[in-house]
Amino acid sequence: MDNLLQAKPEAQGTYQLPADKERERLSLQDQVWKILFGGLNPPELHEAINTRLAVRDGPPPAVLDVGCGSGGWATEMGNFYPQAHILGVDLVIDQTLNAPSNVQFKQLDITQGVPPASGGYAIIHARVVTGHLKDPAAFIRAAHAKLAPGGLMILADGYKSLWGDKTEPVPLIPGIHDPKDALPTGSWWAGWVDFWWKTGYTHYRRVASLINEQPGLSLMFQQRYLIPVHELDDDKAQKRLGAVSKSNILVCPAPSSDGPLMYFMFLQKFCYNSVDSFLATGQFTRTQIDEWLKLIENELETKRLYTPWEVACGVKLS
Repeated sequence: MDNLLQAKPEAQGTYQLPADKERERLSLQDQVWKILFGGLNPPELHEAINTRLAVRDGPPPAVLDVGCGSGGWATEMGNFYPQAHILGVDLVIDQTLNAPSNVQFKQLDITQGVPPASGGYAIIHARVVTGHLKDPAAFIRAAHAKLAPGGLMILADGYKSLWGDKTEPVPLIPGIHDPKDALPTGSWWAGWVDFWWKTGYTHYRRVASLINEQPGLSLMFQQRYLIPVHELDDDKAQKRLGAVSKSNILVCPAPSSDGPLMYFMFLQKFCYNSVDSFLATGQFTRTQIDEWLKLIENELETKRLYTPWEVACGVKLS
């Protein structure tokens, strides 16, 4: 893709989706989080973040955004906190980003080491990162070592299960087989997600567990969010996060800030961006994959489904 630094070949194994094609999907993902939080970060963390990024004598407070993706979170943090220094790192960096002067981006593989900051980082932010790592606990140890005393580690990632209501997961339909044999309560999308977790997220750990198991980190916040994938909810905020039908996508020329279209397109792009990794397993033909995708698209128009996500924040003990 033009204007992108290409990830080094040895780094490609760190991230199981095509890193050079992920910019648009990750930009949509950033917007989904903003709608979910009603802002850039969970409101429960605003006071803690403001305290750690307040104007002070000495070096400016430092923030590390690991797996910065589209660069949206780092850029907006730089705008909100001009007194702070924000560093975003990822396998691929968009060189067209219009970031303020206190925000920098660096291409690197975080599994090769966490870059240092003078006095340690006030905040280390890693959203949808740890599930891609072969040894997420090793990353947490390395990041913890680079946190300043009292610094925050903010992690976010998805759950493996897909929910059919707000109380329990739905059965998955694994792989691709005769649709006539599918469980009426099952989900083609859940089957896709399950296979992705078995092939691309094989070392997944719950983010709250990663914080709890790291000596010297104390869990201060944990929240699960259920994001609807279509518009069957009565609540307006939930509708904004839901998915729209395929026909609505076809008549809309481009993504907007509207949640339903945005989140549906995010899911679509996730599916299509993970096709190559599915084919590489040798378990499916391209024809089978295409049929599976059609079943998923139809399902997202007709079923009440929720994808669960978790955010956790730990504070480094002095």
